[in-house]
Amino acid sequence: MDKVVIAGVFDFVNFHVCKALLDKGIEVKGIQIETEENDILVEKRLEVGRNANFTEASIGEIIKDSDGSETVILSIYDLYMCYKEDFLLNEDFIKKGNWEQLVIFAPSQLLTDEIAPESNLIINNFLRSAAGKDIHLLYLPTIYGPWQPDTFLFQHKILSEMDRRNPFIGLREETCDALFVEEAVESIIKIIEDKRSGRYLLQSGKKNQWDICASFLGINQQDSTERNVKIIEKGDLTKITVQSSVPIPIALTKQIDHAHRLYR
Repeated sequence: MDKVVIAGVFDFVNFHVCKALLDKGIEVKGIQIETEENDILVEKRLEVGRNANFTEASIGEIIKDSDGSETVILSIYDLYMCYKEDFLLNEDFIKKGNWEQLVIFAPSQLLTDEIAPESNLIINNFLRSAAGKDIHLLYLPTIYGPWQPDTFLFQHKILSEMDRRNPFIGLREETCDALFVEEAVESIIKIIEDKRSGRYLLQSGKKNQWDICASFLGINQQDSTERNVKIIEKGDLTKITVQSSVPIPIALTKQIDHAHRLYR
């Protein structure tokens, strides 16, 4: 894996994957799908823009220059959590590109009946359009840590404590399991480097992990919706337990401290 293309490179999980790949000396070409510049985007560009292995390009440029040796990463997870899944209605990026392998991050709710029907239709139609390609499909539960968008309840709560609360659009994240982003990315990269296509579910292996995180932030049952989600296992699904070495209080404190540096 010498060259990687990341569609939506400045989105939450994608951005952490991008930084981890650059740290490994891998060439990353990033596609920014946002049309509006903002301060957060500027900050993220500063973090990776000085790395000689990082370049930013348009979808058209990426497709034109593709030589068939790139791994392409697309985070449906990030799109769904930020209410941007309409991007998936443009299938040309997948159909026209000549990619070595395609890595897709998806919300774990796709394995349940806990996803909005209209979003489910858009996502599954897109996945069908990618059929026949060498696909790594990684299902992710709630991912938390620095740069988490305020469409997640954790970040929304942190910002509300700073008097920077925006109206909460609605709970889209899974409320059973949660993974610290830095640890999740380690497992993600191992799966990609293995080059063994398939369907993977990343999990903490611990009971009520989301609730424990929520409790640390002072989120009570009135703030969230209690759920008992059952995974519907259709076809082969490999469950990956993400190894954790960072205690939840330390991981969430990193997220809190980052939010304070970013917004104050």
